[in-house]
Amino acid sequence: MEELEVRLAAEPEARACLALLPQTWTLPVELLIARTGGVMAGAAALYWQSWTTPAGFPADIHVLPQFRRKGIGRALLMAAAELAAPETDGLWSFTPFEARDEAAAFMTACGLTPHRGQRHFIGNAEDLRNDVEPMARHLRARNRLPATARIAPLSDDRLEDIAWLLSRELGGDPRRTLNGLNARLGAGAAMDWSLVAWDDDEPVAVLLCRIDAGVAIIDARAVSGRLRNRWPNILLLEAILLRGRTDGVTRFRFRCDETNRDTLSLARRSAAEETEATALYYYPIASD
Repeated sequence: MEELEVRLAAEPEARACLALLPQTWTLPVELLIARTGGVMAGAAALYWQSWTTPAGFPADIHVLPQFRRKGIGRALLMAAAELAAPETDGLWSFTPFEARDEAAAFMTACGLTPHRGQRHFIGNAEDLRNDVEPMARHLRARNRLPATARIAPLSDDRLEDIAWLLSRELGGDPRRTLNGLNARLGAGAAMDWSLVAWDDDEPVAVLLCRIDAGVAIIDARAVSGRLRNRWPNILLLEAILLRGRTDGVTRFRFRCDETNRDTLSLARRSAAEETEATALYYYPIASD
């Protein structure tokens, strides 16, 4: 194989690197470029923001198809690890993967292991409503809702606070989360059904939902720690399921952490079908 060079990307090379790593376009990342025989073969992005436990920076790696299985991805990973080593304990995959994905096989071969597994489901809307609506009625009958509680569509109102809530409860960088929320607002109400639960003037829970090919996809739910497993979660689900009934949506996709017993129980009770299981992958940086 021709000589392999991996180094920090120079400014004129950054756009080519970002073209391979589109998820990192708006983020403050360090970019690495791999060249073989002088030709660009791949790139890596190191996101200078610590994620979750164990501590680590997210890294994204892409090798052009014609250069794969030649050690270039591993070389980019090692260069990213060397760059991050003075500041953190490891690297996280930028996105979760299913175990059978080619990328997951590459990461496993490089010594990364799956963490923070997620399970994905698709459920019948009527079955989900039959489970959620009695719980909502029970809350109202027992007067367990604060007088100031309300559910409203995602809007520009306190958007930075909502981004902080999502990042605090689910992990990740608030700036990246805020960019994602702005993108949802740009999609318009017909495509994005995201909701926010408010208690007086405070956002206390968020449900991110969008429509794809006639299916409502719940991308995330986050509830302030002091109210977890209480009224915001139930009212958000009730509101999104009622909108599904009004708009004729019959199926919902959702996912949850593999340790989230409440959502797993909801999936079981409503006979939702499990479609896949994914996980983030973690690489521990060896200390000297």
